[in-house]
Amino acid sequence: MKIRTGIAAIFLSAFIATLATPAHAANEPDSTQTLKDITARKSASSSGGLNPSSLKKGEPTYSTTAVGSRRASLYSGNWMLFTEENVDFYYNWSSVTSSYGYQRVGAFGFNTIQALGINRSYASNWQHSYMALTDAGVGSPTPWGNVNIYHSTVVQRANVYGDGAWSAWQQ
Repeated sequence: MKIRTGIAAIFLSAFIATLATPAHAANEPDSTQTLKDITARKSASSSGGLNPSSLKKGEPTYSTTAVGSRRASLYSGNWMLFTEENVDFYYNWSSVTSSYGYQRVGAFGFNTIQALGINRSYASNWQHSYMALTDAGVGSPTPWGNVNIYHSTVVQRANVYGDGAWSAWQQ
């Protein structure tokens, strides 16, 4: 009887794990949103410019010259320890019109990880380059900081280009 209960518990846990959605999904932009919605003007004044009073605080502004958007993403690790660096960018086939980067990290058990930041290291009309730093280790988190037996700083880089191409790698 104990074997059946154990097997049932394993299958139930696996079923629940497949149904769970990540907590960050609600905060990310809707991937089904069309470019027309993104680049549409919010309101225009009689002079043809944007009316600044119509923009709400915190509302993102998008480049009206962008014809495409993509996400360059580099995922490293597994379910026990992972890091993911993302660069969202807009392009018009001859230049990168805008871009921004962000990191996600996670650890389970005796693993520790800390996102040290992602910065744009180079910007031209054709290319934007990003560098992300992450500190990963084996140890235990305490109220006074992580106590690590071993740790390493990981450098990850990404380049995005004006034609929508991108490359990402880990050093």
